[in-house]
Amino acid sequence: MKEKIPQEYDNVLLKNGKIVTLMDQLDETHFWADYGTETEEEERLFWEAPPVSMDDIEKVISRP
Repeated sequence: MKEKIPQEYDNVLLKNGKIVTLMDQLDETHFWADYGTETEEEERLFWEAPPVSMDDIEKVISRP
């Protein structure tokens, strides 16, 4: 089976174990990610985390 290439709005598993939603694609290899906002840490990551690189992504979990 061919592996999915990450796209905007995909839910992905990062190599650090976090599951995020890719929001805006900044360039060919970077996305702004939504970490959620249920905890204080997730809220901070939402506003302060650097863009997610293709190299940070383990796999695409789901696509809307």
